[in-house]
Amino acid sequence: MQLSQSIRLKQKQSMVMTPRLQQAIRMLQMNNLDLTSYLEDQALENPFLEVAANSAEGEETGGNEAFDAAAPDTVRAEAAGTIDTDMKAGASPQDDPAGQQDFDNRFDYSPADGPLGRQNPKGGDQDWDLIASTIADRPPSLFEHVGRQIDMAFDEPKQRMIAHILTGALLPSGWMGKQVDDIAEENDLSRDDVARVLTRMQKFEPTGIFAMGLTDCLRLQAREAGVLDAPFEVLLDNLEMLALGKIDQLARRCKASPEDVRKMLRRIRQFDPKPAETFFGEVELVNAPDLIAYLGPDGWVVELNKSTLPGITIDENYAARLKKRVAEQAEQKFTMQALSSARWLKRAMQQRNETTLAIAAEIVRQQTPFLEKGANHLKPLLLRDVAKAVGMHESTVSRVTTGLMIATPRGSVTLKSFFSVSLASEDSEAGTSAASVRHLISEIIAKEEPCDPFSDDEIVRRINAGGVAVARRTVAKYRQILKIPSSAERRRRARLNASV
Repeated sequence: MQLSQSIRLKQKQSMVMTPRLQQAIRMLQMNNLDLTSYLEDQALENPFLEVAANSAEGEETGGNEAFDAAAPDTVRAEAAGTIDTDMKAGASPQDDPAGQQDFDNRFDYSPADGPLGRQNPKGGDQDWDLIASTIADRPPSLFEHVGRQIDMAFDEPKQRMIAHILTGALLPSGWMGKQVDDIAEENDLSRDDVARVLTRMQKFEPTGIFAMGLTDCLRLQAREAGVLDAPFEVLLDNLEMLALGKIDQLARRCKASPEDVRKMLRRIRQFDPKPAETFFGEVELVNAPDLIAYLGPDGWVVELNKSTLPGITIDENYAARLKKRVAEQAEQKFTMQALSSARWLKRAMQQRNETTLAIAAEIVRQQTPFLEKGANHLKPLLLRDVAKAVGMHESTVSRVTTGLMIATPRGSVTLKSFFSVSLASEDSEAGTSAASVRHLISEIIAKEEPCDPFSDDEIVRRINAGGVAVARRTVAKYRQILKIPSSAERRRRARLNASV
């Protein structure tokens, strides 16, 4: 074998993910709220960039004109023709381009420049009051709420220490997550001391916290309500039978009549089985839709939601004046970089809007039956179908549809919800979408008699009679997705409700 060295030249083409391309692709994935926050951060770093809260306030955002969903494909293709070819190819960003900009601090801030700079000569208390008044009040957490009651209930340091240890063992439900013996052993404490403190803490508000389980939680609330007698105690000790709806057997165990058991059951339903969950519940924020679809005179129209879409303007006059004043080479370089970055960001914003409109218009065009007739008419639709129609890569369509919402006459839904796999159907070669089958299952179950619910086999028979071929396991899977219990569980719940 002979070894030798040689020099060779080789040419090849490869896709390079520049920071600006990464920035454009990241903007493609953002909804209007995230986009506004991102642009405001960029404006803090760029003196030539101005961002308006909505496109109606800004001079222009680019690409925010409406799309007619019924327009010819040539019109849609022409509007989407300005999209960068790398974005259409579905390139994926690896890091944040903003982090690669080697910009110096843009602004020199002096406390005398802002309203807080004109301080009261007597001190800064008014400044702190101004800051505090702008912060929204938040409700106290469970641990803050319990901590205040500990301060009022215990004076001895040891008892307060045990009380805080017990508080740390609370579950989000308000029940204890550990047994008394385990807490005493882990902290080298006497079991009797821990039990005495726990007994006092079980009287804290809300009633039922620091319970050792569901039965204990309901017992504490029943004692507080003054209804904890001997039959009620027996009922709480047999919650499993109560869940199965065995009222007559419970009546015999409680040595009471079935009507008395029903009265106790109605009382139990007034209690809170997880009293601490209100402290952990957060209000779910629903973003405003990013797109709006409505029926116009010539068909369905899709447009961007200008009330939440941020607007971008570039202060070219300020840039021109600054170019004449700066003399240092470093300052000139910074000015050119910042101005170039602002112009690119504006073009990326325009491409993002045009891409979003093109994809949304195609989705609305293909799902017009759903918009006009309802969820049962949702057609099977895949990412590649839309990508092929608009001339983009599937990953680009996926990025646009993942986080955006569209307002329709059927309500505000995510663009992703328009996509569904196809199930075999006798009425259509394209089949029926899985989403419409799930909606059909929920409709069938809603019409059943509560005391005689449909089995999965009966649901399959009814769906097959409508021309859609589904298997029993498919119905069971979709029923679980819809969080609908089995027929036996629905029958048990109906029997229990009827007894009350």
